[in-house]
Amino acid sequence: MPQVMLKTGAIVPAAGLASRMGECKATMEIEGKPALTWIVTSLRESGIDDVTVVTGHWRDQVEPLARALNCSTVHNPEYMDGMFSSAKKGIKSIPQEWDRFFFLPVDVPLVRPSTLSRLTEEEGSLVYPRFMGKRGHPPLIHRSLIDRILSWDGGMGLRGALESLEPLACDVTVIDQGIDLDMDRPKDHRYISSLATRRDLPTDMEIKALEELAGTPENVLRHEMRVTQTAIDIASLLEERGFRMDKDLLRAAALLHDLCRTEKKHGLAGAELLRNQGFFSVARLVATHMDHPYDGTLDEGTVLYLADKLTCNDGLCSIDQRLAGMMAKFKGDEKAQEGAVRRLKKAQTILDHLSDILGRNAMEALR
Repeated sequence: MPQVMLKTGAIVPAAGLASRMGECKATMEIEGKPALTWIVTSLRESGIDDVTVVTGHWRDQVEPLARALNCSTVHNPEYMDGMFSSAKKGIKSIPQEWDRFFFLPVDVPLVRPSTLSRLTEEEGSLVYPRFMGKRGHPPLIHRSLIDRILSWDGGMGLRGALESLEPLACDVTVIDQGIDLDMDRPKDHRYISSLATRRDLPTDMEIKALEELAGTPENVLRHEMRVTQTAIDIASLLEERGFRMDKDLLRAAALLHDLCRTEKKHGLAGAELLRNQGFFSVARLVATHMDHPYDGTLDEGTVLYLADKLTCNDGLCSIDQRLAGMMAKFKGDEKAQEGAVRRLKKAQTILDHLSDILGRNAMEALR
């Protein structure tokens, strides 16, 4: 039978005092955009159009922004009673057509659209994202649980209500540090802002989580570290000659280029895993690192390709050394050997191009 599409909305509580922050969290800017804008943008990019913002202490600042973002608003005059009062206010306002809803506080602004999309693929009554073994925001709650949440009179507010529903809960592993990052204090805002500068790239924690998810072997991790160092060295040499290099992107792609090394066509497999987690620019480089379509342009993809071909296991090596190793590896497989020769001939062409730009032997410059 075809899968029934569930209408999904989102409740964004933005009613609290923000006493530890000292200002309205919803309107605090992160890389030039208010926190509420980050949240609504992620929701909309994941296909969640209907968003209800719960206002409270900072109503005069939050409501105009919410309206500008085409969100519904509901005011909680009892916001001093805590988050659960705002949760109840928002839940009671849910339109009849919503089958389920995200509950995403305004001070958790960096949840990726890919994470939200992944959660909506699940049909459970209570779905949580999990990163590095820890649950985070936002839970995805089916409307069948509304009465049980609203009637909860035990401790710990909404958390207690949801914990009472634990037998119905399921977890979805995501590669998203943002599910566990909230803005309670100014230092949190500064840290979140630093990560938001390149939300298209995985953080170091997310890189580690990707490696664990893919089961990347230790020897491959060492190889990736060596490739990364060589790639950054090449990029630095090019920058000295006036080339523009995105070193952050290059570093992430180099650290993850053999992410799925144990699989056939591991470059494509790794790229697919990265795309599924929302890292599209990194996936583009990983997909072509084995046979990059070099056209004379020295870009990040070309640099990664060359750095990989100049690495034997976890050490820098010449093209000739790499070729000898591949000939031995593919002994008896003429087609594979021909492919290796072709790819390494391309790498030599790139290396010669680099030497011309540097005005000296590129291998000597890298040693």
